[in-house]
Amino acid sequence: MLGKKNDAVAATVDTVIGKGAKITGKLVAEGAVRIDGNLEGEVSTEGDLVVGESGQVVATVRARNLLVVGAIKGDVVTTGQLEIAPTGKVEGDVQTVRLIVEPGGLLQGHCQMPLAADS
Repeated sequence: MLGKKNDAVAATVDTVIGKGAKITGKLVAEGAVRIDGNLEGEVSTEGDLVVGESGQVVATVRARNLLVVGAIKGDVVTTGQLEIAPTGKVEGDVQTVRLIVEPGGLLQGHCQMPLAADS
C-alpha cells in the first residue's frame, strides 16, 4: 500500500477528503482513507490512511498503515507502518511497529516502537 504503489492506492480508497475541503470533528472509518484537504480533530481507521501532498491534519491519528506526504500535527498510532515521504511532516509523538522516514521527511516528537513479545 505504501511507497511506490501510491497510484494503486487511489483505486482502493474508501473515503476521500478532497483538496479544499475543511473538516472539524471526528472521522471514524473501517476502510482506507485519503486526506487531501484540511482536517482538525481526530482520525481513526481500521484501514490505511494517506495524507496527500496538500493534506493538512491537526488531529490525533490512529490507522493500520499511514503514508504522510503532507503534514500531521498531533499524536500518531499505527498498528503497522508509518512512512513519511520527502515532503511529509509529522509533529507529535508516534507509536508504530515500523517507521520509514525518507530523505527530506520530518518527524518532530518522540517515537515508540513496541518490543516483540519474546524479546
